[in-house]
Amino acid sequence: MKRHWFLILLLCFPNLLYADEILDKFLRGLRTLHGQFEQNLYNEQNSLLETSRGKVYMQRPNRFRWEYQHPYEQWIVADGEYVWIYDKDLEQITMKSLDKALGKTPAFLLSRKRKIEEDFFVNKLPSQRGKTRFELLPKDAEASFKRMRINLRGRTLLGFDLVDNLGQTTYITFTHLRQNRRLDKGLFIFTPPAGVDILKEN
Repeated sequence: MKRHWFLILLLCFPNLLYADEILDKFLRGLRTLHGQFEQNLYNEQNSLLETSRGKVYMQRPNRFRWEYQHPYEQWIVADGEYVWIYDKDLEQITMKSLDKALGKTPAFLLSRKRKIEEDFFVNKLPSQRGKTRFELLPKDAEASFKRMRINLRGRTLLGFDLVDNLGQTTYITFTHLRQNRRLDKGLFIFTPPAGVDILKEN
């Protein structure tokens, strides 16, 4: 289960207008974010398959760094043109063009300036234990997930739930999240280590 890159990040937010307008408004105001995450993957029978943790950094447009630190080390870095997936255990790097790597994934929400309703049906779900929730359904039949739910409290992102086309559900929870703070540009520059194999996918 080491290919989590297609999940990388999502980010949308709330208040009172129409659901898609709320999310668009948040994205227009979002410049950067960074924090920690925990990711739990469950199968169709709701049995836990894997738990992973790490750090995430994002800067609009088209840049992010997603570092898995436990139980293995894997980096996913988007530099504005390419996405680099570095698996330290396998000593292997996969390089993809940004457009090919993101597709209609949650990362698409951060990386593009298109209006959200152009690619997703957006529904505001009933609040739950103080959470404001939205459901996104991709309009693209070939998207890698069936639906995504975004959980917020006020203007704070709590996490999201993603159901993929295999019926598996991924829950990602964010902590110590900071928005619109200055980030080091070097975070989004990936230099392949010497001697590591690079697989380039067109």
